[in-house]
Amino acid sequence: MPRRIRTSPRKSPRQERSKATVDAIVLAMTRVLIKDGWDAASTNRVAAEAGVSVGSLYQYFPSKEALVLAVMEKHAAAMTEKLQQRMMQLATAPIREAATELVHLFIDAHQTNPKLHRVLIEQVPRVGALSKLVELNRLYEHLLVAYMETHRDELEVKDLSVAACVIVHAVQALSHHAVVQRQDLLESGKLEKEIVRLVLGYIKPSLLVKSGRA
Repeated sequence: MPRRIRTSPRKSPRQERSKATVDAIVLAMTRVLIKDGWDAASTNRVAAEAGVSVGSLYQYFPSKEALVLAVMEKHAAAMTEKLQQRMMQLATAPIREAATELVHLFIDAHQTNPKLHRVLIEQVPRVGALSKLVELNRLYEHLLVAYMETHRDELEVKDLSVAACVIVHAVQALSHHAVVQRQDLLESGKLEKEIVRLVLGYIKPSLLVKSGRA
């Protein structure tokens, strides 16, 4: 049986000094991942980058897998904060406005440290980052369902849970692809407009017909 890798922190920092140490270690892991990728990362390398001893690192993180999950959690929090706040503000917004803003927010969130995003998604899922992404997507789906519930009578989709899943994963996939490989589409704004059309065409095609863009 393969050895089970411990990914949960050994302990949580309580004092300001220890919190600063943990922050420095997580930031160092981020820098190493961006510069050299997952395979080159090691606890020794990260400790040196952070300016702490390996022993200090191991007080909080039992493995580099635990370290990368801490990085993922920090990155996810940065991606989620603006999206969550704005979705609550959009609760009563018209469907076209909400769809346009939602797509913009998703794309903007994916551009929060795109180099790190690429490493976390493409190199690290085997150690648990993928499960964190699943958790994030479920949060996004929940937020979207909450919005659609208030507009149920206007929508042409019936199963809101399925619809939220389709929208979130479609927008996620397109945003990730563009951030990693097609920055030109993001810079021109073309992709964002087409994703909005995709979402509107799925949940309320009549909006596109009325605007003469079907």
